[in-house]
Amino acid sequence: MTQTFPQAEALEALLRRHAAGRDLPRHVPKLRLADALATGHDPLRLIEYFRDLDVKIANLEDLLAACADSGEEELEGYRVEAGVAVFLVTDGQWAVFTR
Repeated sequence: MTQTFPQAEALEALLRRHAAGRDLPRHVPKLRLADALATGHDPLRLIEYFRDLDVKIANLEDLLAACADSGEEELEGYRVEAGVAVFLVTDGQWAVFTR
């Protein structure tokens, strides 16, 4: 079954919508997914996390699908104009992965 995701939205609009009365994040790191995959490092440690779970992430669609998995409770993924924004629910951190 193929998952469909909503159209991309502006990151700023997503952050405002998601903040719901809380402060907006001061900084949202942006990095190329290819760089994160090559080094195994990213600000949210997602690459390491998914590797530990044996979830293959090769592109932005894989990342979006992994975040949308019904068993995934710690992460939320959103398509944004620049790529995929990921929200770490447990501590409110964001990162944007680009092509």
